[in-house]
Amino acid sequence: MVKLKTVAIALLTILLFTILSSATLSQQQSALATTSKLLQLKVPAPSLKGNLLGDPTEQPVYVYLPPGYESSTKRYPTLYLLHGFTANSSVWINGQYQGMKLQTLMDDSIKDGKVRGMIVVAANGSNAYKGSFYTNSVVTGNWEDFIVRDLLNYVDTNYRTIRRAESRGIAGHSMGGYGSVMLAMKHPDMFSAVYALSPCCLAMEADMSEANSAWPGLLKLTSRDQLDAPPRNFAQFFNSAFIALSAAFSPNPNRGPFFVDFPFEAKSGTCNPPAEGQLLTDTPCVQRNEAVYPKWRSKVPVYIAEANKENLKKLRGIFIDYGQKEEFEHIRIGVKLLSKTFSELNIPHQFEVYADGTHGSLIRQRMETRLLPFFNEKLVFE
Repeated sequence: MVKLKTVAIALLTILLFTILSSATLSQQQSALATTSKLLQLKVPAPSLKGNLLGDPTEQPVYVYLPPGYESSTKRYPTLYLLHGFTANSSVWINGQYQGMKLQTLMDDSIKDGKVRGMIVVAANGSNAYKGSFYTNSVVTGNWEDFIVRDLLNYVDTNYRTIRRAESRGIAGHSMGGYGSVMLAMKHPDMFSAVYALSPCCLAMEADMSEANSAWPGLLKLTSRDQLDAPPRNFAQFFNSAFIALSAAFSPNPNRGPFFVDFPFEAKSGTCNPPAEGQLLTDTPCVQRNEAVYPKWRSKVPVYIAEANKENLKKLRGIFIDYGQKEEFEHIRIGVKLLSKTFSELNIPHQFEVYADGTHGSLIRQRMETRLLPFFNEKLVFE
């Protein structure tokens, strides 16, 4: 009897352990099924094949899958994020923006009921010149096509997206803000809503014009080795930025070492050079290169908005902003001009100058309070 009782207790212990273990495993599996995922991928980029900078035809991409994705069969809207100049796709992940990490931001926003579950794709637009401006170029490769063809097709093929424009949004900061505006304006069949955070390059004014004191020195550069990385001041920053912009806007495969034509050229005779550290000058030492300048204008949103009016009116939402303390004058001027142009063309949009922000100081805050709620409202969910 004692042996039978001992055996019975042992069997009961095993049974209870099995039940508890199964329950724990079930709880763990349930938790895993409702946990989000952040995937780091290399995505094929055939659109970049043959570029003259030697950039790879595979590009790093992050994909955020919301909680519940793996335990359901539902489809989700998709938000594409484009980073700024000198950055890469990891900028949304590595805490550079007020400590922001995309997965945590999305999880918290969904948990708090601020947004519904969506797939978020952080695309790469960095190249050997520190920025592609998401533009097709015979020198840098077809970065526009990489986004709207290679990347969209890859994401729609491999993940449960809602495969129509009404359920796709695009957003970006600085260079990425420019790219977002351009891609949404040109491809309303791909994207239905756009948010541009402090977008650069919307108009050729102020530090995007011949008044920028970086131009005289830039026009004298003779080697890619002369580009400082990372730049130590505004002049060095604009050296890199203007070469990258020229490679995107006015590429010339036959003109080394940068394979570009510049929109400005040195004036004949003499002129007064800018003071040390001066960004803008009232007496520029350069003048427009009339053969190249129009190529730049054809890639700048303020000047081509009217030609794309019908495309812009197809969008479900447009939001552009910049911080009150924005350092780049052309951004302050360009955003206002684009908003004015949209108003004149009767294109619905939102425009905001937000308190205390510099070019990149409050991006996480803007993501939380404006950008994500904007797409939660504008995108069509299943």
